Amino acid sequence: MSESEAQRATEHADATVARLTQLEMILKLAPVGIGLVDEHGRTTMTNGVLHRMLGYTTEEFETLSWADYTHPDDIPINAEYSRRLAAGEIDRFEMEKRFRRKDGEWIWTALTVSLVRNADGSPAYEIGIATDITERKRLEHELRAAEERYRVLVERVPAVVYSAEPGESGRWLYVSPQIEAMLGFTAQEWMDDPTLWHRQVDPAALDGVLEIEGRMVEEGPSTERRGATYRMFRRDGSALWVRDDAIVTHNHAGELIMQGVLLDVTPEKSLEARLGHEAHHDSLTGLPNRGLFRKRVDEALAKSVDGDRGPVVLFVDLDNFKNVNDTFGHASGDEVIVAAARRIKACTREDDVAARLGGDEFALVLGEASAAEAATLADRILGSLNGRPIPFTGGTVIVGASVGIAVAETGDTAETLLRNADLAMYQAKARGRGRHATYEPGMHEGAVEQFRLAEALQRAVAAGEIALAFQPIVDLRSGEVAGIEALGRWSDPELGYVPPSVFIPVAEQAGLIHELGKQVVVRACAELARWREDTGGDAFVTVNVSPLQLEDETFPDFVVMVLHDQGIEPSCLVLEVTEGLLLEEGSRATLSALRAHGVRVAIDDFGTGYSSLSRLRDLPVDMMKIDQAFVSPVGSDGGDSAFLHAIIGLARTLGLPTVAEGIESPAQLEEVRTAQCVYGQGYLLARPGPIDAIPAALPGFADASASAR
Repeated sequence: MSESEAQRATEHADATVARLTQLEMILKLAPVGIGLVDEHGRTTMTNGVLHRMLGYTTEEFETLSWADYTHPDDIPINAEYSRRLAAGEIDRFEMEKRFRRKDGEWIWTALTVSLVRNADGSPAYEIGIATDITERKRLEHELRAAEERYRVLVERVPAVVYSAEPGESGRWLYVSPQIEAMLGFTAQEWMDDPTLWHRQVDPAALDGVLEIEGRMVEEGPSTERRGATYRMFRRDGSALWVRDDAIVTHNHAGELIMQGVLLDVTPEKSLEARLGHEAHHDSLTGLPNRGLFRKRVDEALAKSVDGDRGPVVLFVDLDNFKNVNDTFGHASGDEVIVAAARRIKACTREDDVAARLGGDEFALVLGEASAAEAATLADRILGSLNGRPIPFTGGTVIVGASVGIAVAETGDTAETLLRNADLAMYQAKARGRGRHATYEPGMHEGAVEQFRLAEALQRAVAAGEIALAFQPIVDLRSGEVAGIEALGRWSDPELGYVPPSVFIPVAEQAGLIHELGKQVVVRACAELARWREDTGGDAFVTVNVSPLQLEDETFPDFVVMVLHDQGIEPSCLVLEVTEGLLLEEGSRATLSALRAHGVRVAIDDFGTGYSSLSRLRDLPVDMMKIDQAFVSPVGSDGGDSAFLHAIIGLARTLGLPTVAEGIESPAQLEEVRTAQCVYGQGYLLARPGPIDAIPAALPGFADASASAR
């Protein structure tokens, strides 16, 4: 070899050593694990990163096959790649591979392998480059687990979760599978057709929902949730209500998107509608209640114009409905109310509104009608109720009605119209029930007068100013005073004398009758006790009783206490009641309780009520007072005493002593005595007055009787 050739060889060798040194330095400093694997699978050269990554020394790598520290599941894949690499099918391969560290821990790596060939093309060795991706794989696993949890949550929550572009035609980027159960479209169909939402929203709600969405987009991204409730239609055309709550946010590209939840709130809306209906409608009949009725009257008044036609209010009150409840019970009463409501509603025109105000009171508003049309409607209502039996569980009953009509005048309010119709209804009742009456201004004046009367009566009762007058009940055989009737008398400084026929109904309506009744019982018993002591007489005292007093469960105990306090026998008190009260179950129970204590009961004004003769023997009574109407005809021109004799004979058959009321002439006295009436009462015998003026026996009674004969 020449000197120049030797020089070149030396330089080439130095360059090779330099390159090798450079390669070793690169191998050492590379931030990834590098290994050279020979044809036997042993890693003959490794760098420090790979040593630290797997924990093996250079010598251990040289003696171990790569399969010795590879996860069993990854060996077949790695081997197949190496086969294809050696066969020239591929130039390199990449795979995620698990290595076992020397300490037994498994790590994930991203492995890239290339093949270096000999000059003849045969495989020389593989160069593998490995990067530790264990932390990344852990994070990916946790992310997948979290995504799975959220996916399960989203897909199982009873609502539709979505992500969509804003706007009427914005794309739906994601929709949870619940969309199919809610609206009948698959999630893919919903995402493929951006117009579906627009088509399925109720057209009446679309503009409002888009307006809300537009404001949200204008305000930009926010974590504040906004919502709208609107109606949609399912694929089959059926309707539902949804609550759409969403926020505006940015996607990865910085574009605004809507992320929200659609919830089916149809049951809540149905409940809301039902509660709203119940708040404004009567629960028993389904008719509008008082509050909604007033609103409808206000609306009718707002639309009205001056002329012959305008709003009209009818006030309907069922006659004697209380007897239905008292006799058959409240359940049967409810059935009757429902049936009556149907009949009233059936009489109305299309635009008329019928309402139940409460109890047995109904009202109607005619938006535009004349007085004549209102009267015609009232006649239809009366015709549907008066005289027509209403069936209910267990029987039938006839309830009539009275109707008040109020035609709107300029300046009237709903309250005014309802008040005027109510006043007219009471006028109809006063005229005999079962008819209608139209409001006139004088009715209001009468109502005001009634109010003044109630105020004055309240003061009088509180001050104990209701006086008592006493009228004797005479034994027609001996002239002895057998009983004394206590009669209420009231004279007001401003109103003057007010008869009982006027102030007793007012006391009942104003809720004063209980206190007034107690005062009368106490004073009547006290006066009787004093009279009996002063005169030596043994007369009883009679007191008229109101139906409302008999509804008070404490009334019997009160009466017994008064009798005990005054030291008189219970039989000395006779309570006078009308025939109608004796037919009411509640009144009969109270009277039976009083009779059990020894208090006696008299039928007052017998013959003017509706007592059935077949039931008369079963009524809780001890005495019969014959109405003046059967006594007055006696002695007059054409007078007939047959009824008088028949009634007295009937009472005698039943073993009831009789009291003839209203004896005002000797002829009447003689006739009742001839008919064998036991007791008599009237102006001929004595006028009402102070109890001190009543003797134990009427002087000259025998002479008066003789002269009458």
